[in-house]
Amino acid sequence: MRRIVASALFMLAAVLVSAQDATMASANGLSDIRGQIVKELNCGIYPQLVNIQSRSSMCLDGSWKAIVDQYENGYYNYRLHPMPDSQTFFADKSWKADKTRLIEYDFDTDMSLQVPGDWNTQDDRLYYYEGTIWYRQKFNLTKDEGKRYFLYFGAANYETIAGVNGTVIGKHTGGYTPFNFEITSIVKDGENTVIVKVDNKRRLEGVPTVNSDWWNYGGLTRSVYVIETPSVFVRDYSLSLQDRKKGIIGGYVQLDGAAGGEQVNIRVPELKVSVDAVVNEAGYAEFEFKAKPVLWSPSMPKLYDVEVSSGSEVLKDRIGFRTIEADGNRLLLNGEEIFCKGICIHEEMPYGMNGRAFSREHALTLLNWAKEMNCNFVRLAHYPHNEYMIREGQVEGWDTLRNFNQKIVE
Repeated sequence: MRRIVASALFMLAAVLVSAQDATMASANGLSDIRGQIVKELNCGIYPQLVNIQSRSSMCLDGSWKAIVDQYENGYYNYRLHPMPDSQTFFADKSWKADKTRLIEYDFDTDMSLQVPGDWNTQDDRLYYYEGTIWYRQKFNLTKDEGKRYFLYFGAANYETIAGVNGTVIGKHTGGYTPFNFEITSIVKDGENTVIVKVDNKRRLEGVPTVNSDWWNYGGLTRSVYVIETPSVFVRDYSLSLQDRKKGIIGGYVQLDGAAGGEQVNIRVPELKVSVDAVVNEAGYAEFEFKAKPVLWSPSMPKLYDVEVSSGSEVLKDRIGFRTIEADGNRLLLNGEEIFCKGICIHEEMPYGMNGRAFSREHALTLLNWAKEMNCNFVRLAHYPHNEYMIREGQVEGWDTLRNFNQKIVE
């Protein structure tokens, strides 16, 4: 069977994906867990928001207060049952408020950790630590009642339970992919508090498993954002070259909060393309148009400005078009055979630094080293890397550009 992959990358990247499970708790019934873990609540998986760089957002990166909780006393009772929110560290209490109560934690007087970043390389005492650490950050918000709000994590390793203003909002398992929770009904005007329980203990079913060949960094290892969207917004989209010979480009747009009948628009100005589509009751619409784009390749990584809009919202991206075909034991890029010369790269900072890589600078250094070795291919071992590796990998001159999702068509 011939497999065609359409998207734009500087290097052809084979990625081993870790199993993920993101759950979001609804606003009702969250204030009192009563001994049930988050995934046992009446909650569902909340779909991931794409293209965060093009959305209205508030970055929560910087210094976060932190508490090491090796025995997980901040979450479980002595029978290892989760306690009500009001009795956990999510309540963010202080012994100073009521000295007659047994409160044995205080974020204000405990340590600080930088986010993004792993805890292992920020404090020598935590270098080999595997277990739970709690994080706390505060932010001020001017809430617009016509908007929706999401708490977005680039990644946290490995099991994460998040809370806002004393209420648990959801849980995510997996250390290498983004996840987000809607917090519209929980955030308020003025000061808000985010508390996150991160546990990096290795598990037989986890990635990495108990016996691993890479370092098990713990913590909030990528950026954290509060995202603001319209009540109906573009949650996801895809745009790819469907047929190289016929010049057919197609894709889809997925709206969130749509009732059906809303119009979306896709523009590629350089190709003189502007296409409208109407979403169905599920907020989904497909589109297709003809064009003759310059195809992306390592020697000519051509990218096009793209706009996806609905109502007042406009998401901007930069996208390249290519085809990859597996024909027997030959690999064809845009119909021509290509020989892959590459290496494996872990998501670790370049030599001379320490810890999990997370920045554009880290990605550029690693990718430039690969170019100096005459590589045209990298294997992102053994899990999805941060988005900078993909975005920077497809750009000529290493400009910061917006990536587009990869789509595989059988």
